[in-house]
Amino acid sequence: MSEVVLYGRPGCCLCDDARVVLERVRATQPFELVERDIESDERLLRAYLERIPVVTLDGEELFTFHVDEAMLRDRLGRVRAVNVDQESEDRSIASERLSLGVAARLSRYLQVLTQARKMGRETISSHELADYTHVNSTQIRRDLSGFGKFGKRGVGYNVDSLVTQIRKILRTAGQHNIALFGAGHLGRAIASSEIFADHGFRVVAIFDTDPGKVGERVGQHLVRHNDELRAVVEEQDIVVGVLAVPTAAAQGLADDLVAAGVKIIFNYSDALLDVPPETTVHTSSPAVDLLYALYFYLA
Repeated sequence: MSEVVLYGRPGCCLCDDARVVLERVRATQPFELVERDIESDERLLRAYLERIPVVTLDGEELFTFHVDEAMLRDRLGRVRAVNVDQESEDRSIASERLSLGVAARLSRYLQVLTQARKMGRETISSHELADYTHVNSTQIRRDLSGFGKFGKRGVGYNVDSLVTQIRKILRTAGQHNIALFGAGHLGRAIASSEIFADHGFRVVAIFDTDPGKVGERVGQHLVRHNDELRAVVEEQDIVVGVLAVPTAAAQGLADDLVAAGVKIIFNYSDALLDVPPETTVHTSSPAVDLLYALYFYLA
């Protein structure tokens, strides 16, 4: 069922008018209606103070000041049609292998939950997860309900429990060892970051070909030469190779990792890596991420 959120504040006459329209539409086209008092949250107050009432449908802002009843009915009808197609994905959520879309969203939820736990949070609501992940709260509840009942209405989700459950679902529970290639500025930043450790990944070896870097200590590790790659992969049970190297060096290292049996390569270079189908490559590019963000900013 779709979720419509009405953002307003006590004493707002336009908010009362919007509520009347929403209830009239809901009588014939059912949806979940949630009312959010912007005065209870400083972020909401800053975002909506000058525009209330604001109405969103499944996380998408539709109206400010005035609710167009005909437009709302039309949008609800189109969302209902789309949801029929999504049912097949919902049925596959609980299957042995997740769809790419579900896996990607669960990973985003886990990132937010991990940070919330570090901040001392015990519970978190689907609305808060929606604010931080930009996935609408209806989709969040749908994703999580496919694996069991994790939350309580009016209370939210237990952060610790949900972190544990999502890690099990994503099969990332436990410790996974990483080999990092490149001991330059980027490589050192990655090695000292808590990002990987927060999710059960541990950098256990750092490699470089620069004689001036080999033998240096980066954190707890001495930088090794790339020639030791195969032996270290076997000894340390490496599951992921992280490439923080110049573009020209990336393909050769990818070939060596494949030959050593590593199935996951995280690529920070611009190289288009050619690897066998059974090897997964994820390329991270800040420029691409910025272009993506810019597109939605200008839209």
